[in-house]
Amino acid sequence: MTLDRDAFLAAVTASGRLSAPYAEDLLVRLAHHSAAIEGNTFTISETVTLLVDELLPRGGLSVREFYELANHRGAVVRIVQAVDADEPLTDQLVRELHMLLMDHLLHDRGEYKQSSNAVVGASWRPTPPHRVPELMRQWAEQSDWEARHLTGVDRLEAIAQSHIGFERIHPFSDGNGRVGRAVLALQTLQAYGVPAIVPESERSEYLRLLDDADAGGFAQMLSVHLTAETERAARFG
Repeated sequence: MTLDRDAFLAAVTASGRLSAPYAEDLLVRLAHHSAAIEGNTFTISETVTLLVDELLPRGGLSVREFYELANHRGAVVRIVQAVDADEPLTDQLVRELHMLLMDHLLHDRGEYKQSSNAVVGASWRPTPPHRVPELMRQWAEQSDWEARHLTGVDRLEAIAQSHIGFERIHPFSDGNGRVGRAVLALQTLQAYGVPAIVPESERSEYLRLLDDADAGGFAQMLSVHLTAETERAARFG
C-alpha cells in the first residue's frame, strides 16, 4: 500500500535517525534518480511536487511512472526500520523491498522470477530461475557478514561487490535495478550513517561499472557520493 506524506514522515522519523526535512530530501532524490536510471521521465522538480506537495505536476502523466516514484515512500521507511533494528540483510528483507517498490506495478511482486530474463546490452547472463533462491541466501549472508566485519576501503568495496552480485543474479522478473539501489541505500545507511544515491547523470558510467564487474571503480564512485551525502545530511540537521 502506498503511503501518504504524513504517514511517511511519522514512520521514517520515529526513531530520530533522520530529521523530517532530510528524510524528504532523501526520498525525493532516491526515488527520482533510481527511477530515472530505468527510464522514468519525471524531473527532480516534478518529483518534489508529487512526493512533497502531493500534487500532480502536469497532465498526461503515466500511472506507472507515478507508482515508480510514490512506492519509494514505503521502501525508505522499511530501510530505516531495518537499520534502526540492526536487522541482518536477508533474502526475505530484499523480497519485502521488492514488494513495496513494485506495488501496483507487478503481479508477482515479492516473488522470485519463474522464467529466465535478460538485461539489454549486458555482456553477462542473469542467474537461471532454479538457482535464484539458493544464490540469494548465499549472497545475503555474505553481504551482511562483510558489511559488519570489514572496515575501511575493504568494507566499501564489499558493498560495491554486493550490489554487482545482486544485479548479476537479477532475481526478480522486473524491478531489479530499483531494488538493488534500495538495498545499496540500506547497506550504506547502516555502515556510514547516510545512504549512497547513484545519480541519473552518472547512469552510463554506473552501467559500465556493473557490466565490467568493477567493484573497485564502483567503490570509488560511492565514496565520492557518500562524502557529499554526509555534508548534505548535516545541512538539513
